[in-house]
Amino acid sequence: MPKVCKSCGREYTGEFCEHCGYGNPNLEIKAAKKYETKIPERFLPPEEQERLAKERLAQGKKPKTKTHKQKRNQKILLILLVILVLAIIFYVLYNQGMFSKNSPEDLVNQYFTSISEMDYDKFNDCFSSDLAKENDKGIKSQGLDKDKAMEVLYSDYINVFGKSFKADVKIGDASNMDKRDIIEEELNYQKQYGKSISIDEGKIIKTKVKFEGSKSSDEIKFDVSVAKIGAKWCILNVEEVDDTQLTSKTTAPNSTTSKIAK
Repeated sequence: MPKVCKSCGREYTGEFCEHCGYGNPNLEIKAAKKYETKIPERFLPPEEQERLAKERLAQGKKPKTKTHKQKRNQKILLILLVILVLAIIFYVLYNQGMFSKNSPEDLVNQYFTSISEMDYDKFNDCFSSDLAKENDKGIKSQGLDKDKAMEVLYSDYINVFGKSFKADVKIGDASNMDKRDIIEEELNYQKQYGKSISIDEGKIIKTKVKFEGSKSSDEIKFDVSVAKIGAKWCILNVEEVDDTQLTSKTTAPNSTTSKIAK
């Protein structure tokens, strides 16, 4: 009696379908070969991988594309590279004062408080990067550490007021530097550091500072010249207005290196 094949739907009379082979125990099922366990190519020895690659090329087949893991590692490396580049850009912009919100008045206050605190880093941050580097070279050439450098720079203040003197800073009126003064400062900068700069804005800030220490106290008036170089406000010059008991009438930041050398 004929049977209906469950695979192809045709009738057959033997033990298995003579049309599609359904029911034949000796029939090789090609589809099952796909699921046979084998070693992934990426785990084979390098010479075997090379042989297989040449074999595929000889057969006109394209080389195997990168694995998912390789692609993922490449993405991770790319992300890390982007983060590194962004960090470098942020560092450069930060050093240029791009993210600083300090006003000229804050800068003047920082300058005098750094002197009373004998804080070299805070003091050196008041100037342009070129002047700050010159100051660093100056103290290094003299074999001075940062604390000693401040004592040398402001020995006249220490002699008059005492070693641990305090500074009470009062910011007064500010006037804009005229164009002629700005051009002069730009030319002086280029002459001193060999670099052209553009000062966007300049101010002269009248300041009163009351110095008080163990030896004496006094209130001194200063004209503080500040300029916006790039995105950062910097001290250009600090000049005493009135006669005082201090030996020096002008405390000029751009003479830091020479003052240390003395």
